[in-house]
Amino acid sequence: MVNKVRVNIAGAPYAIATTDSEKYITSLAKKLDEDIAKLLDGNENLSVTKAAVFCAMDYLDEYKKSTGSAENMRSQIQSYIADAAHAKLAEDKAKTENETLRRENAALREQLARLKAKQNREKAAQTEQEQEKQREQNVED
Repeated sequence: MVNKVRVNIAGAPYAIATTDSEKYITSLAKKLDEDIAKLLDGNENLSVTKAAVFCAMDYLDEYKKSTGSAENMRSQIQSYIADAAHAKLAEDKAKTENETLRRENAALREQLARLKAKQNREKAAQTEQEQEKQREQNVED
């Protein structure tokens, strides 16, 4: 909805058609009026038109600088997002590798336990055979 806002800037009335709120437009007009008045108070030979042009140049300078800063921030944010995506991929890869190593470790531990059990059975059988031989020799003697 278009609002018609009436304001005074540097003593001249203006009717501004806008979709912005009346409060917002009034605050802009007040700032412009104050800035023009400050320039006029500082230089008695300056016309209202020239003061308005100086204000416009100042505002345009601020706008250009803030736009550049915003673009720089967007670029940095995109770079941070890309870095975060790479870090996430690296994390996922590390998690996958970690899980693979855990499974491998568990399988090796199981294999080691089986080998130790087999070795213990073989030692027990060998010890039993030696004891049996010893008994047979004792019986022969």
